Amino acid sequence: MRLSCSAPGSRVELLAELLDAAGAYAIAFEEAPGGPAFYDEGLAAEPRYWPTTRIAAFFASEAAARFACEIVADEVRDLARDSVADEGWGALTSRDWQAFPVAEGLWIYPKAEDAPAGRLAIHLDPGLAFGTGTHPTTRLCLQWLAQTLREGREARAHVLDFGCGSGILAIAALRLGADTALGVDIDPLALSATEDNARRNAVGDRLRIAPTLTPDDGPYDLVVANVLARPLMAQAAALTRATAIGGRLALSGILPDQAATVASAFPEFHLAAAEDEGWILLHGRRGA
Repeated sequence: MRLSCSAPGSRVELLAELLDAAGAYAIAFEEAPGGPAFYDEGLAAEPRYWPTTRIAAFFASEAAARFACEIVADEVRDLARDSVADEGWGALTSRDWQAFPVAEGLWIYPKAEDAPAGRLAIHLDPGLAFGTGTHPTTRLCLQWLAQTLREGREARAHVLDFGCGSGILAIAALRLGADTALGVDIDPLALSATEDNARRNAVGDRLRIAPTLTPDDGPYDLVVANVLARPLMAQAAALTRATAIGGRLALSGILPDQAATVASAFPEFHLAAAEDEGWILLHGRRGA
């Protein structure tokens, strides 16, 4: 699926960040019809975009594109979605990455690459779902999970991964010692990828998937939601309800100027912030 829209040149980089965090596999820019010529970025210290720029972002599914539309709707003009031929984005995005450490003692490996004996590793094939651990929003969550679970205060934890994508966060939690996990995502491709990756990492019997979070789900000891500011606020009541009294919550996909507004939607939590490459993770414990 392709999402296309127009935006002021001054907002293009922000929109590209949001679309990337929403799971876009490719993003292209072009001059809006009738606009002035593009300023040659080779002549400037930083690239400049057309005063009105057309943006095309490509997604693996209708659900992913629809989610991205909800995220950027207030920032753009002429927003539209349409189907395009499959150019093999999944193969292109997964063929060249290599194993890397994402938190102390925790590594992410491509599905076919063996890890050294004794190394705690997650073997991952993201397929057409978001989440390999390289994006700052995912990395922040993985580091938070590793620190929280290794502190030992969340023994036998039950974990909710809201917006699970490839399942990387739920799988990491289980590999780090959590008892069970629920992965929730509106995209069927994400749920399929999560199931496949859970089996690949021998935690399929402890990880359940669902397209929505229901009032009967929970409460959970750890809740991690790696989406974006708007869906975090829209789901604040549900995420709060899903978190046990005294349980811990992590919210990722937040830009610095959004952090205070997102935090205000979660008054029952004592939230602190962590930052990575201009993205914020809010985390804290639910009060009584």
